[in-house]
Amino acid sequence: MAKNKYADYPRDQVESIVEIAERAAKLYGDSVAYVYKERRQRVEKTYNDLVADSKKFAQMLLRKNLKKGHIAIVGASSYQYIVSYYAAMYAGLVIVPLDKELSFDSVYEQMERAEVDFFLYDKTYRDFGELVVEKTNGTMETFCINDAFENEGEDFPFPEVDPDKLSTIIFTSGTTGKGKGVMLSQRNIAKNVVAGGAHAKVYHESDVSLSVLPMNHAYECLGNMFLTVYFGVTVCISSGLRHIAKELIEYKPTILFAVPLIPQMLVDKVWSTAKKEGKDKKLRIGIKICNIAKKFGIDLTDKILGEVKEAFGGRIRMIIAGGAPVTQLLVESCADLGIKVIQGYGLSECSPLLAFNFDYYQRPNSVGKIVAGCEMKEVDGELWARGVSVSTGYYNDPENTKENFVDGWFLTGDMGYVDDDGFVFITGRKKNLIILGNGKNVAPEEIEEHIHEAIPYVSEVVVLGKDDKLCAAFYLDEESGATEQQLHDDMAAFNKDMPGYKQITNIYVSEEPFPRTTTKKIIRRKVEEFIASKNN
Repeated sequence: MAKNKYADYPRDQVESIVEIAERAAKLYGDSVAYVYKERRQRVEKTYNDLVADSKKFAQMLLRKNLKKGHIAIVGASSYQYIVSYYAAMYAGLVIVPLDKELSFDSVYEQMERAEVDFFLYDKTYRDFGELVVEKTNGTMETFCINDAFENEGEDFPFPEVDPDKLSTIIFTSGTTGKGKGVMLSQRNIAKNVVAGGAHAKVYHESDVSLSVLPMNHAYECLGNMFLTVYFGVTVCISSGLRHIAKELIEYKPTILFAVPLIPQMLVDKVWSTAKKEGKDKKLRIGIKICNIAKKFGIDLTDKILGEVKEAFGGRIRMIIAGGAPVTQLLVESCADLGIKVIQGYGLSECSPLLAFNFDYYQRPNSVGKIVAGCEMKEVDGELWARGVSVSTGYYNDPENTKENFVDGWFLTGDMGYVDDDGFVFITGRKKNLIILGNGKNVAPEEIEEHIHEAIPYVSEVVVLGKDDKLCAAFYLDEESGATEQQLHDDMAAFNKDMPGYKQITNIYVSEEPFPRTTTKKIIRRKVEEFIASKNN
């Protein structure tokens, strides 16, 4: 095939996050940017509001005269969270979004490594704010983003934007115990917005997005904090995963940025409801008719499957899936229901998008075509990437930077290849990182280390992913006299101190030590075989 067959949509270039906001105010000013619920009442904020509120908050930050200018933020997705992020960009500061599911100790440890000197939190994390004050003996100031603040005092001129200056530190899981602080600039992110937006048509006048993922997630940041603002789309901020079904009906989104778990959940709900109501046979026939019609260029999904599509709000035309592998079966299952799933691929180190399928063409089993401004190559089966959206390394972490960045290339840790047309195929993980269906990255070594610390009689433990959950295989110290029941009890207590996605759901105990390599490393593949034998 000709290499120029798959063309990008032309897009305006922007060089910074501040430019994205200013451009949006100029082009879409009084259009609704964000919708959310406050005390069960609908609140709408325009693009003019977004810029004005961000500048007002930025003035408050500038008056703090922060020495380092590194600002951590912890909280649920909200308009105030978004304003805080843009405010930091206007003020020329560095934002450090942290995972709200982490324990306070883990959050504080990342704050220390990122050299944070101001802490933002939402109202549900006031205890974190109090703990920060206590931990720093009152030397670090904190602020609740839901609280009002005095807009008094001298207004400072906003600093000239340096697009290449450090603007964001995003902590991401790796195969070592601690997350690494990815350094990104405003230009890294802005160029990624333009490159990603060039693979799909998005309409200011009619598109509505529903924001359902945590905003500390690099993928959600790209989608509903920057890309939607670039295109002037209205974003409805979800009140939480348990409200999605209701919010799809209420907000009637046309676009959904989601990890694969969400569309899979929706598809499963459609089929379970159809079966429960005795309509599953009718649904299969309807899908078959629609698929035959598609071969002749006729789209009958709205007419025949309209009732089914109402479960998704009736208007979804595109689910942009990322954060975890998307199966071809899921893509086809959604297509059967008249919903297009477009798969992308990226990592926080790449702002995050590296490859993205087109809305007009998707190569089966591919994670998409390499986006503009980036390039990829295969080295010993591993994919390496470089480009305008790729980080220069990890904050204050020369060891991991040297290990993962070589001559301007980022070593993704993913095995795969790029075809002649620039489409990327992932064949496996080089490292042991476990990616769950909800997009969470889990470093098994981190959990293994915690288990060893918490339960002394565990001689060996290997954490693996199975059926989108975590399981662990154990070999116990024979001289300790510990029993399998004791292990179950102790692991139940261990799980209580771990975030939900890091909890061990299945336990397997071996009577023998696990096979090791000549360098004394446990062979994980052999452990997987052991677990498989236990399940047979």
